[in-house]
Amino acid sequence: MSLLELGQRLTRTCGIRVVITPDVAQMQSASVSNVATQQMSGTLPIPDDNGRVALSRISDPTTSSQAQQPSQNMSVSSGLHLGAIKWNGDRIAELMDNIAVQLGVSWRSDGPNQVVFYYTETKTYQLAMLNTKTESTASVISGTSSSMGASGGSSVAGAASGDASSSQKTTTDLNSELYEDIRKTVETMLTPQKGRFWLSAASGALTVTDTPQVQARVARFVDYQNEVLNRQVQLNVQLLSVTQSKTNQMGLDWSLVYRSLNNVGATMTGNFSGAADNAMSGGVSILNSATGNAAKFSGSSALFKALSEQGTVRVDMSQAAPTTNLSPAPFQLSDQTVYIARASTTATTNAGSTSSLEPGMITTGLNVTMLPFIKENGDVQLQFSFNLSDPPTITSFTTRDGNSRMDMPHTKLRSLTRKVNLRAGQSLVLTGFEQVNTTTNKSGMFTPDNFLFGGGRSGDNTRTSLVIVITPVVLR
Repeated sequence: MSLLELGQRLTRTCGIRVVITPDVAQMQSASVSNVATQQMSGTLPIPDDNGRVALSRISDPTTSSQAQQPSQNMSVSSGLHLGAIKWNGDRIAELMDNIAVQLGVSWRSDGPNQVVFYYTETKTYQLAMLNTKTESTASVISGTSSSMGASGGSSVAGAASGDASSSQKTTTDLNSELYEDIRKTVETMLTPQKGRFWLSAASGALTVTDTPQVQARVARFVDYQNEVLNRQVQLNVQLLSVTQSKTNQMGLDWSLVYRSLNNVGATMTGNFSGAADNAMSGGVSILNSATGNAAKFSGSSALFKALSEQGTVRVDMSQAAPTTNLSPAPFQLSDQTVYIARASTTATTNAGSTSSLEPGMITTGLNVTMLPFIKENGDVQLQFSFNLSDPPTITSFTTRDGNSRMDMPHTKLRSLTRKVNLRAGQSLVLTGFEQVNTTTNKSGMFTPDNFLFGGGRSGDNTRTSLVIVITPVVLR
């Protein structure tokens, strides 16, 4: 019995209207049209003078048994036909379940007296996040190069040259497109050659046409992505500078900082733990709060107090950067310096000279990019990269004839890329960046540098250490 015949019988006996969707009807018609072909074996009968073969000779008992066997290369489909069904008339839902299982389709109730048999259904899911395209590259490059050469001439010319270079480059790339990743994931979940979908980048609507089993998987996937990617974290960044006098020639003593933190109940793990009394270290460390999750900023306050015991601490920057899960949070604190990249003077006959200036610009300062990943338990994995460059020192170069001039800026660049795991209440501490400043004051008559005529000179040496504190606070 076919599904169509069963539907007609249910309508006559039970008054239930059975609706068959086009995809199920197509499967029904495909199974009916898929008639099994058979291959006859043996010698074909000889036709008569008119080219016809008698039916009695084709259905010869000696060949009929072989003709009824299907070929090994053909496909015989039973189609959407039902086997034996036993129903006592108690619950119509049990009958519908039995029919759907045998046919490999699904059914639903549309009203009190109507059922629909279908194979695929269409549903729309809403992505609760914007499409994010991220392209980030962080590189740490170092290297040296040298060259040498010699040449000479005689009756037999000869020359020798050579060069040597060494370099090291560490690059961290992050290239992702959120909706494209979701498209690829949904595509792997669909029924082959049956399911289809469309994801609108403008509205974030995901429309899927597939079986109910696939729809359930897609629904769970979308709900999970909406929950994970909408977790929010606030990254509190503090830029501290510690200025010490010339008596502190070794810079910050982190062993003293470590002991001072222990006195107030805070701890620091990483480069500082287990340091010797006279050790000076820096790099990346994790600061644990003194009072746990109740006061997430107490750890950074304790560090501020510990640093103030060795010098003058100044907060150069304090910024709160809220962002969602797996969304980068960049910020920049920089200065731009304009210099003369090229200056030249050209003499023109009977017209004097013409001067031209070509300016250049260099940007220095602090660039930080942070990418948080919020875990199920509220911990945060933070990937960050930053570049720090000092204000440039500009050196002028003039050609011997004095017609051309060029300024050459020089700056010191420091780069760092890390990935760390932070629990609630912990702070990331970046250290090891120091700068020595020297100032000289001259006084006296005539020539201040001449001490015979009362000249005098006083100097002041200071050392500035930069400390960056990053504290993630999970908002939800």
